[in-house]
Amino acid sequence: MPNAHMPPDFLQPCLFSIEEAVLKAYKDHPKLEDKDIEVVYEQLQRFFKKLAGGAELEEPHSTITRKQALIESITLALAVREEFGADEHLLQNDQYTLGGRTIPYLEMLYATAFTYLQRSARFWRKERGKRGYLSFIASQLPEQEL
Repeated sequence: MPNAHMPPDFLQPCLFSIEEAVLKAYKDHPKLEDKDIEVVYEQLQRFFKKLAGGAELEEPHSTITRKQALIESITLALAVREEFGADEHLLQNDQYTLGGRTIPYLEMLYATAFTYLQRSARFWRKERGKRGYLSFIASQLPEQEL
């Protein structure tokens, strides 16, 4: 991806966890395509953005099995990160800012992560076809292959 769209380094571990969860879902649901992932990323981005704004919502869901499995895989990965406090050090810390502002809540961090991931998924799908993003992330993550 072009550098202007590269996420900050401190966001990489969170992105890695999400993309690893995507590959896990893909192994169980091989019909999963980049378009499905883009839709789920968008759903999750809106969900976390609204949560950060104080809304009380139910987690996103889908009636399409492969998309629901993807949602569950990603939300589980984020729950594990929260359980271990993996991203707590990024909150209200002047050393870690998005757009010049400190990150107030995990939900805002996650919403931002999904914005970057949506762009990446769209880029690689257009660049390499309907599973271009899946191939790209598999090539980037250790010991992962499609």
